[in-house]
Amino acid sequence: MSAHIQLNSREEFDKAIQEKGKYVFIYCYEGETSPQAEEYAKKFSSTTTSYKVDISQQENARKYFGISKAPSAIVYRDGKELKKTEGMDPAVMKEIMEMLQSA
Repeated sequence: MSAHIQLNSREEFDKAIQEKGKYVFIYCYEGETSPQAEEYAKKFSSTTTSYKVDISQQENARKYFGISKAPSAIVYRDGKELKKTEGMDPAVMKEIMEMLQSA
């Protein structure tokens, strides 16, 4: 079972990012979710709700989240975008992990 909740529509995108009280982690991928992404979703489940969207299946997600390549990650809190990385830049991912741990 996936540690991420699959997003399949604009309505689901809207609902996910408006979640209150926890970090919202959106993992944008193509094809398969990486094992490392699943591991992190489980690790931060107490502070973060993790979602995933296959941008090869949900073309509107690229425009909605403002991304051009996969994998990408975006973190929201109370409806506000806090951090984004396209291509999972290691330095930005480190900042994201530190943010999620400090909640």
